[in-house]
Amino acid sequence: MTALTVVPSFLRSIAGLVSVGLLAMTVSAQEASVTPEPPKANRLSKESSPYLLLHAHNPIDWFPWGPEAFEKAKQEDKPIFLSVGYSSCYWCHVMEREAFSNQKVADFMNQNFVCIKVDREERPDIDDIYMTALIVYQQAAGSGGGGGWPMSMFLDNEGNPIAGATYLPAEDTPDGRTGFLTAAGRIHELWKENRDSVKETSTMIAREVRRLSTPEAVEDSAAIDAKVLAGVQAAIQRQYDSTWGGVDYNPRRPNGPRFPNAPRLLFLLQQFQTSGDQEALKIVEHSLLSMAKGGIRDHLGGGFHRYSTERTWTVPHFEKMLYDQGQLLEAYSRAALLQPNATSSQVIDELVGFIRREMTLKDGGFCSALDAETNAIEGQYYVWSPEELKSALSEKELEAVQLVYGLNEEQDFEHGRILYLPKLPSELQWTDGAENLNSLLTSAGAKLLTIRNTRPRPLLDDKVLTEWNALMIQGLAISGRLPGRGDDVTLAAGAANFLLQNLKDENGRLLRSWRNGVKGPKAYLDDYAALISALRTLHESTSDERWLTAAKELQKQQNDLFYEDAMGTFFFTANDQEKLFARTSSPFDSVSSSGNSTAIRNLIWLSSHEASYRDMAKKLLTRFSSTMNDSPSGCSGLAMALREYLQTETPKGAAAPIRASGYQTVALNQDEQATRPSQADEAKNEAREVTAFKPVAPDPNAPVSPFKRSYDEKPVRVKIYPYFDKLPRGATCPVAIELTVADNWHINANPSNPDFLIPTEVKITSPQKIKLKRVRYPKHELLKMEAQDEEAHVYSGKIMVYALLEIDEAEAAEKGEVTVEVRFQACNEKTCEAPDTIKLSGKLPIANADDGIKKINESKFPQKKEEEKSGSDPFAEEAEEKDEKAPAAPSRKND
Repeated sequence: MTALTVVPSFLRSIAGLVSVGLLAMTVSAQEASVTPEPPKANRLSKESSPYLLLHAHNPIDWFPWGPEAFEKAKQEDKPIFLSVGYSSCYWCHVMEREAFSNQKVADFMNQNFVCIKVDREERPDIDDIYMTALIVYQQAAGSGGGGGWPMSMFLDNEGNPIAGATYLPAEDTPDGRTGFLTAAGRIHELWKENRDSVKETSTMIAREVRRLSTPEAVEDSAAIDAKVLAGVQAAIQRQYDSTWGGVDYNPRRPNGPRFPNAPRLLFLLQQFQTSGDQEALKIVEHSLLSMAKGGIRDHLGGGFHRYSTERTWTVPHFEKMLYDQGQLLEAYSRAALLQPNATSSQVIDELVGFIRREMTLKDGGFCSALDAETNAIEGQYYVWSPEELKSALSEKELEAVQLVYGLNEEQDFEHGRILYLPKLPSELQWTDGAENLNSLLTSAGAKLLTIRNTRPRPLLDDKVLTEWNALMIQGLAISGRLPGRGDDVTLAAGAANFLLQNLKDENGRLLRSWRNGVKGPKAYLDDYAALISALRTLHESTSDERWLTAAKELQKQQNDLFYEDAMGTFFFTANDQEKLFARTSSPFDSVSSSGNSTAIRNLIWLSSHEASYRDMAKKLLTRFSSTMNDSPSGCSGLAMALREYLQTETPKGAAAPIRASGYQTVALNQDEQATRPSQADEAKNEAREVTAFKPVAPDPNAPVSPFKRSYDEKPVRVKIYPYFDKLPRGATCPVAIELTVADNWHINANPSNPDFLIPTEVKITSPQKIKLKRVRYPKHELLKMEAQDEEAHVYSGKIMVYALLEIDEAEAAEKGEVTVEVRFQACNEKTCEAPDTIKLSGKLPIANADDGIKKINESKFPQKKEEEKSGSDPFAEEAEEKDEKAPAAPSRKND
């Protein structure tokens, strides 16, 4: 929080007025504390934003952002006061109580300014350019401050910035902080007495913001090669805190706030996944574990608070933001797919539980945030007094909670005790053993959560934001790939449906926000890019074509609205959106990856559908390559895009194709390749076996998937063996489907157990009158799964699935075209891949049952005892159980 320094010292025309001291209008503490009758509702009462509605009864005559406010400012020749914040911002609430509810402040502001209030989450374009203006102003003024919220900006009546600050108390404080009335008074005086200098200053700041926000024409860019990736990783590693974890450590401010910085963690995971860099994985695992242990995690209700106020992750700033939940869920899930562990599993389960329970609307959309305060006290909802704990818990429970959750340790938070883990429970010594300790923690946690739920709850911001919902959808689509988490994908799909149905205008244009049926402004670049990314990730997890179709449609719309070919970049605002004093285009990550970097990754993924997308992606990467070299730690998103671009270039003679990856394993390792028969062996085998079925070639118009393997790379191979050389018209034909699962891999059995696992499933279709009558799956194996009480039913090695085809007697075709589709999910001890499908198609002659039909592939079917060898039918046992005759040779279906 930075106090306002009124004018840059180098601006000579204004500098002389800066030192005039406090103006006569400054009020005393006694005067400022006078509170009149509750004021009537102002214009903000007609808005839908929860943040704006919090100010709907301020005595200040607020305007929402729009032409009406600027017209009034021009007509009355007044400057503008612009206040930008968001509903879960603690200091925004403080300023609302101290300054904006103060009648003296309101009287002065209403008389001398036009006041505009903006929800930064609904209008990130406004927030972005004025936050840049604030930083430019502070640097010019030499105040050394930074950005933050609430943002308090003074503008001329054209909207150009004059001066600014973040939080300001109502009046000057004894420690020297400039009060809001003092700052506003100075601006008013300058506006009246030195207008030309004010205009000169505002023009200068606006010009500098435009320079910083708009990319310059780039002629000579750095090469886009893997060396850039090493530079990005090295820069991130320099900010790694080897003691407490995290990748935002600043040794000049060692005890300063700590943020999760998910883009950096996701980049390091990608580096490990694609290059095997163990140091990258170590940093991620240490950071995720430190946050999981810290007070930044809600150990009772699940999910994460916004950031830690100090180095050790113990004392958080208590607001909960949807974008943090989505990105951290993705990070923990991707790490768990590589290296499963009980802590990550618990974090994921609790986080998704929190989202499902507290942040999901009945129609599927996700709410934006939970406030940090209740009763004007930050963290009150989450912390505990020793007396509360003692009265709520049994003696043994209290002892366990005090030991595990750091309540015997020193803490530095004035409003109560924060639950955190100095050590993992498994690392502690408990007299009655770990099982007893876990039981006590479970019962104590349930009691404390029940009590907490009776407290006044933090304010819920229930507006739906497209970008933040997309980040949550993506996280759930990834966590849904973990064993036993299929319901996460269902939750993600519900939110995706909600966005596609509710956050579009009558012309199909994507929108930024929605609340209680009220639609918000048109979407920005980050909304489009994040949603396209979420939809393609959801498509990878479900194979549902509707997500792919929606992603392609949105990508075309995004290109038309936001891309400027001459500049080689996507702008944050569309070409038909409101024109502010600057139009921004940024490659830098913020709380999430930049819109440009996510857009590049989407283009690469979709480039096999539209070849020009790859050229567009290359142009963008070329434009920003120098940025990655100059500011590598701020470009994790771009680095991930570059990695995926380079990986889509398949080297000639490569043993296994390199695919756009992201994170999933993209090539079989040597052990996996060893389980594959050579081409020569396969040729010999095929000489002994008769099969007319071949893998179906992928659709050339379908996008290259960054998560699915080509057929030759898959850990499952499929072959089809019909029992007869011709399909018997009016009868049935057994078919053997042979699945070979690579060593150290398994697929789920059918039926699956637990039942939430995705079972292996066989479907057979034909354009002729040929239908699948019956399928028989083999007996399962048992596999013990971490964090699951019951053993999973799986298949491994080579298995046979038997199907029975029925050919209609009226089918006149001479050949039958049959497509066999095998759907499965392959897992090993490190990862579960997205559900996948293999299709094989073949043509077989159709003949009458008595037209010399011969048996083939008998070795692929169960062999009966010698006296029963007149025929071999894998369905014989099943048929006998049903009192049906098992056919030994082609037989009429009515025989």
